[in-house]
Amino acid sequence: MFEKLKNLCRKRSERVVERKAAKPLPPFEEREKVHPLSLVVTIVDRHQADFFLNAYREIGVSLSMVLYAHSMPPEEIVQLLGAESTKKDIILTVAREEYVKPMLTRAKARFRISKASKGIAFACPIDAVSGIAVYKFLSDQNKNVRINENGKQK
Repeated sequence: MFEKLKNLCRKRSERVVERKAAKPLPPFEEREKVHPLSLVVTIVDRHQADFFLNAYREIGVSLSMVLYAHSMPPEEIVQLLGAESTKKDIILTVAREEYVKPMLTRAKARFRISKASKGIAFACPIDAVSGIAVYKFLSDQNKNVRINENGKQK
């Protein structure tokens, strides 16, 4: 029994030495394509978020979060802008930089439809993300893994 344990420890230490002798991996940005990220914020009246979630998903975005808010502007602003509804949906979307322009274009088109669909949309670049796993999640690096043989997402 003691001999088996001794042999097991020796084999393990040999593997560790072999791994240390192996050539180190190049940095992540040299191994994988790095996509710049942006945070797109869309603020609309309550119950308008479903349209934007579906539209952004069609564009290719995979991560959106809806926050429910209640605005309390000063009385002068309400009279000036004529805001009837103070209940808002705030949609936070992390997307690759290549998706931002189509997203904002789709939002502008929706805002032009009627007074009920008015809102605001803007984008802020994300300069840094802590951790490779977090970056892979936010940039949807596994998108091709999720697509099945028929070309549809699961």
